Amino acid sequence: MLQSISVENYAIIAKVTLDFDERLNIITGETGAGKSILLGALGLIMGQRADSKVLLDKANKCIVEASFSAYPKSINVILEANDLDQEDELIIRREIVPSGRSRAFINDTPTNLDVLQSISTELIDLNKQFQITDIQRKEFHLKLVDALAGNEKLNDKYTQLYTTYRQKSKELDQQKQLESAQLKEVDFMQFQLNEFLKIGLVDGEKVNMESEATILEKSDEISALMQETTFKLSEGDDSVKDLLLDLSKRWATFNGVNPQISEGYELLEELQENLISLTDISQNIADSIDSNPARLSEIRLRLDEIYSLEKKHGVQTVSQLMTIQSELEQKLANINGREARIKDLEKEIASLEQALENLAAQLTKKRKKIFKKLESSVNTKLDALAMDSAEIKVSHQILDELKSSGKDDISIRFKANKGSDFQEIKKVASGGETSRLMLSIKATVAKAMSLPTMIFDEIDTGVSGDIAGKMALILKELATDHQMICITHTPQIAARAIRHFHVFKEEHKNRTETHVRVLNDNERITEIAKMLSGDPPSTFALDNAKDLMTTRQL
Repeated sequence: MLQSISVENYAIIAKVTLDFDERLNIITGETGAGKSILLGALGLIMGQRADSKVLLDKANKCIVEASFSAYPKSINVILEANDLDQEDELIIRREIVPSGRSRAFINDTPTNLDVLQSISTELIDLNKQFQITDIQRKEFHLKLVDALAGNEKLNDKYTQLYTTYRQKSKELDQQKQLESAQLKEVDFMQFQLNEFLKIGLVDGEKVNMESEATILEKSDEISALMQETTFKLSEGDDSVKDLLLDLSKRWATFNGVNPQISEGYELLEELQENLISLTDISQNIADSIDSNPARLSEIRLRLDEIYSLEKKHGVQTVSQLMTIQSELEQKLANINGREARIKDLEKEIASLEQALENLAAQLTKKRKKIFKKLESSVNTKLDALAMDSAEIKVSHQILDELKSSGKDDISIRFKANKGSDFQEIKKVASGGETSRLMLSIKATVAKAMSLPTMIFDEIDTGVSGDIAGKMALILKELATDHQMICITHTPQIAARAIRHFHVFKEEHKNRTETHVRVLNDNERITEIAKMLSGDPPSTFALDNAKDLMTTRQL
């Protein structure tokens, strides 16, 4: 609900504040007094753009602030998504500085116009004649039908299921695209993996085989070297073993004479021990080496396979080759797993489709039941508003595929004259007809759906007398459950106000300013009388105004 709006330094408004009633608020005033300017200020709250041209005093900034209470919970989702505070009262403020720069605030936190626009659609329903309204959109027609049919819970259930259905369908498409792209490579990947599997790589084997191959290739030379080493170290006439033994005996004679001789003697002992070890090693090598051409050929073939695979994949080690093999195995496993996932998704989607079909059928059944009720109620109201030849008809078709709202294509068609064909509202309804049609439809569904604050800007244009009285009754009916703000020139509508604002202009020094004040009952009688007969009002007009004011209580 719009609690109040304060406007400062905007157009010809120096400063005004309007505190609204939660029911029917009426704004009257002479043409040019500034009623439309108030709507322009409200437009800033709704996220419309502005510049410094709107400033009354070019040296000061313009401030427009509106406060809302008991606002829809859906707005909290928008506030949370934009890191804005959630309070019991929602305060929206726009400021325009002399440079033309504009700033927007929600609960004193800076925000942008996109956020204001998304929030304002939940807060304010601005109905202006000659303006395309929700009543012309098929999405709103479906919303009206569902409200009358009481489909909220069923719609929520369908929407949740449909969201899951769309997510699964999207995943299925992605999996199929990946599968299609990789299936072209799967044969080649399998061929590569088969090469790896055929070889059966073992980590570290290449280094070991290269060492073994070198030994086998040089076996004769190595064997001869080992035999020569053994002979010279320990078997020859002048072997190193004998020389060291002789020297050791002679050093032993002087061992302990001084530290250096003792150290030298110990080194000679170590040399003899190392000599024995070296002799054993050379002998073992000589004994183990066997010229084995068959084994050498086997190793060379194995190494050639490994070298070829390394060159093919641009690597230099068996460890790198084994990493590539592991990656190929994982890719092929993913492809096989993707095939299983696709089958699972197809089963899940088929199950979801069946559940959605059932829910869609339930929605269709409930929607169709209220078509006649909607048509009858709106047509009755149109008749009361002197549109006795005008009618609406609900057009309904079952779609071939599931949509976010079911399988129903619903639109409200309109004809203004007998014998005419029912067509889209925007194609055949004039501004005045659209306004009255909109009023009739919203009055029909007002109790069934949550509507924001409704603002009607001269919806009564071209209407007078008994028709205006009936329009006033409809507005009063709407105001029992919804806040209404109506700018009007019609006394019958003005008489129904719970709170009556009067807009007027005054000359101040060298400029004209707009002012607004709330009228008491006596002032209202005078204002309504002026609307009936002019200024000053006649006695008859005053009596008529009193009568209208009395009637409003009925």
